[in-house]
Amino acid sequence: MARTDIPKWLTKTPVAHRGLHDIAKGVPENSLLAFRKAMEAGFAIETDVRITGDQQVVVFHDPDLTRLCGREGVVSRMPLAELKPLKLLGTAETVPSFRDLLDLVQGAVPLVVEIKKDKGEPVGTLETSVARMLQHYPGPFVVQSFNPRTVKWFEKNAPQIVRGQIATDLVNMTKGLSWFTRLQLKRALMNGYGNPDFLAYDVRDLPSEITAAARRRGLPLLSWTVRTPSERARAAAHADNVIFEDLSTQA
Repeated sequence: MARTDIPKWLTKTPVAHRGLHDIAKGVPENSLLAFRKAMEAGFAIETDVRITGDQQVVVFHDPDLTRLCGREGVVSRMPLAELKPLKLLGTAETVPSFRDLLDLVQGAVPLVVEIKKDKGEPVGTLETSVARMLQHYPGPFVVQSFNPRTVKWFEKNAPQIVRGQIATDLVNMTKGLSWFTRLQLKRALMNGYGNPDFLAYDVRDLPSEITAAARRRGLPLLSWTVRTPSERARAAAHADNVIFEDLSTQA
């Protein structure tokens, strides 16, 4: 049964993917500048968090530094103090910690916090840190993850936090996995393993078997990542809200 305390903003307020970023204007993704831009526009903020080598929480999408910082390095093996001065996509913006983000936003707009996991990374350490940091946060937020075990962790250990399962087309989502793991994942998504409170689904794959199952369970459905007017139209037809990048799609 769907919970009754789902925040209204989750289905009403468009969510800026990794902040309201636009590298053509010098605003890199997952930067404090992108988050400020989203706050100024009144959008909710989606962001990614990872564990660092010294067990801190950093805002960063990729598992390594190549694309975003132009150098070698694995986020989970580096201390936060070494990550924070790094420049994002050749701009003056640097890598923020999760604490930096929370201190900046302070409840001004809602947060959608995606828990990123490296392959083989055990569940528990990052989740515990995020839950602890959000415990006294003075604003609206939800968490989400591709990893069903992370969603399950929040169900067991922090059930008061609204949690979402991210998913995409099963062929893409299970690429490279064994047939048994693929079967397990499909069953988890179809049967609501972790008892997620909402589903975030790839707009390119709407509608789907998984979203139909979620709707039958009464779950709100967010659609990512909306970048074009045609994707906005598809999301409007099949989802309750959007996680977007191109501001023009929200006109």
